[in-house]
Amino acid sequence: MKIPPLYQITPDILELIAKIEANRIFFSSVPIPPAIKEKIQRISLLKSSLYSARIEGNPLTMEELDNTSDRQKKLEVLNILSAIKFIEKEADKKTRMSKKDILNLHRLVMKNLDPAAGYFRREMGAIFNQAGVAVYMSPPPNQIPVLLDNLLAYINSDTEKFPIICAFISHLVFEKIHPFIEGNGRVGRLLILDIFFRKNWRFNLNVVLEEALDNHKEDYYYYLDIGLKKPQEYLLFMLDTFWRQSEKIKSQIAHESDKNEKVILPPRQEEIYSIIADHKMASFDTIKRRFLKVPARTLRYDLKKLQEKGLVAKVGSTKGTFYRLR
Repeated sequence: MKIPPLYQITPDILELIAKIEANRIFFSSVPIPPAIKEKIQRISLLKSSLYSARIEGNPLTMEELDNTSDRQKKLEVLNILSAIKFIEKEADKKTRMSKKDILNLHRLVMKNLDPAAGYFRREMGAIFNQAGVAVYMSPPPNQIPVLLDNLLAYINSDTEKFPIICAFISHLVFEKIHPFIEGNGRVGRLLILDIFFRKNWRFNLNVVLEEALDNHKEDYYYYLDIGLKKPQEYLLFMLDTFWRQSEKIKSQIAHESDKNEKVILPPRQEEIYSIIADHKMASFDTIKRRFLKVPARTLRYDLKKLQEKGLVAKVGSTKGTFYRLR
């Protein structure tokens, strides 16, 4: 097995990389309210774990996860979540990836699920399709160490200047090496995230690649199957899938922000807000003329509340004070 396989960065691949990079910069630069970011990130991490398990045949849905009595199925999801959090927690400490790091990921993913958790296989392995037919015979156990050394040399080098290409090629090769009896798919997908962090290529928000791979499982398996022979086709599939998922996160940010902006205001504050919106810049006297029976102190309190909610900004001071929408 040649590691890495020979591949070319075609114009189509470059175009997708550029789109993904634009979204990465957007996620890093756009001011996302902390509450919205925390909500999106929490759900995204759980989805990554859930759908990675679903790809391997775990039937649980988001709704069933909290209520299931099937301890093993729930553990399969929660173990992946623990491994993701471990990758994020250790991100700043990591430099070069080693076989020990791969074994640690496997140990976390297969904890209390497999007695061989954290150990490479010592027998022949195979990849089976959904009908249970072996579609790929993995390398003999005695070849695993040298194959992983070659893969790690590629990951730890600067051979590939695009971190996302390095991550996807490494995922492909890892699945072909198939170093474990169980858990190869789960660890291989975690490898993508781990490489992103090691290459300092972060998205600020988790892009749930696993959800799309589960929704297009047959395509995913097909491109993994042909990946070593046709790496450009495999890369185009993975890049397009990742880009579409990053677009979903953008839409989610916009949706959550719209909901956040639709604050329910008391009637007088809502009317003050409308006055400022109509005038673009409204003085306190302009507002006061609309509320002749309301004390000035009360109106100033309302304006202060609108400022605290981030809806209105105060411009100037004393007699030159104006209010505008944020």
